[in-house]
Amino acid sequence: MRCAEDMDWEMSLIIGLTVVFVASYALGSIWNRRIQKAFWNSLRERLRRYTRRVSYKSFGSSGFKVAFRPPSGPLRKMEIALILLAREIPPYLLAAYALGRRDRMIFKANAVARPTLHFEAIGPKTSLKKDVKLKLEALKPVEAGGLSRYITILSDKPDKASEFLKKGVFEKLMKLRECLERFSISKTEPHILLVCKRNEEAIGEALDLLEKTANLLRELSGAREEARKGGRGKRR
Repeated sequence: MRCAEDMDWEMSLIIGLTVVFVASYALGSIWNRRIQKAFWNSLRERLRRYTRRVSYKSFGSSGFKVAFRPPSGPLRKMEIALILLAREIPPYLLAAYALGRRDRMIFKANAVARPTLHFEAIGPKTSLKKDVKLKLEALKPVEAGGLSRYITILSDKPDKASEFLKKGVFEKLMKLRECLERFSISKTEPHILLVCKRNEEAIGEALDLLEKTANLLRELSGAREEARKGGRGKRR
C-alpha cells in the first residue's frame, strides 16, 4: 500500500515539474518573440534610409539577423543581429543577470575604404573583455578626455585614433556610452563591429556611428591617395 502511495507521490511530482517546465518554456518563448517584434519594428524604420530589402535569418526565440548591401554611401555591406537571453529557462536567465549579461544588438559592416588602424572601445562592465584580451594587450591607450570615464579606448595607432575621435566619433560614442559593450575598427572583415546592450532607442545612434566611421575611413583614404599622387608628381 505504502509503495503505491510513494509511486503516486513521485508521479505527481514529476507531472508537476513537467507542467512548470513546459509553462515556463512557453512563456519565455512568447516573451522573447514579443521583444523580437518590438526590436524589428524599430529597426525597420531606421533601415529605410539604406534599403527596402534585407535578407532575414531567424534564430528561433533567441533572435534574428538581417543583412543587406547599401546601394550607395561609405558602407559596402551591413549585418544587424539581435541576440536574446534564454528566457525559456528561468535558472539560466537568473544566472545570466547575476553575471551582468543582457540581450545584445550586434552591428557589423564593411566599409568602402579599408581601415589602416585597429581601434577598440570597450565598455566598463562588459564580459567581452575576456574575448578580446589578447588583442587588447597588443594595443596602446588612447586619450579620450571625459569619455575615458565610461569607455576604455585602445589602438595600434593612437594618434590616428585620436584624430578619429576629434572628427565626430567621440560624440557618437558618448551617446551610446550607457549601452556600449564593444566598438571595433579592424583591417580585416568585418571592418566595423559594434556590440551594445539591447536598446531600441539607440538603434539610430548605432547606425549613425557606423556611417560616420565609414565616412571618416573614406575621407582619410582619399587624403592618403592625394598624398601618394603628390609624391609621384614630385619625383617626376
